[in-house]
Amino acid sequence: MNQKLKSGLLRLRDIIEIIIPSISFAITFTVFVMQVISRYVLNHPLTWAYEITVWGFAWTVILGACYAMRARSHVTFTMIYDALPLKTAALLRLLGNILIIIGLAVLIVPSCNYLKFVAFQKTSVFRIPLTVLFCPFAYFLCSIIGYATTDIRAEIKYLLGKSSTPEVTK
Repeated sequence: MNQKLKSGLLRLRDIIEIIIPSISFAITFTVFVMQVISRYVLNHPLTWAYEITVWGFAWTVILGACYAMRARSHVTFTMIYDALPLKTAALLRLLGNILIIIGLAVLIVPSCNYLKFVAFQKTSVFRIPLTVLFCPFAYFLCSIIGYATTDIRAEIKYLLGKSSTPEVTK
């Protein structure tokens, strides 16, 4: 049962971090092109297109950032780390990840309060609660905290000599 639960959660994570951002990007791009054609060729702007592109962009960026963190494909500037001894660089990465976790953990309660606050507000065109638009941010906070925690564990293993290579080189 435990393996089935883990497999299901990993599948859900892939849906949230890969499938939903891909679909939202495709919809955003399609609606954006439709809006440009409608506005400048047909001279008849679509009233609903702006709302769709804002939602799609937000969901694509927020949920796509979670996958980028998981895949370690964020842009990083490692000039300082590269110039330092491996143990010192690992220690600095460890401290950086601790700061990330603290910073994002501080945002969890206010973000949840904000989601409750905007629950009664609805979008102007589709009349969908704004909570739906902003709820990926709550997932983003938890996801990035989880990935940073994984990095912290790996850096600690390296610093304690239980791993032969620092996390950044894996």
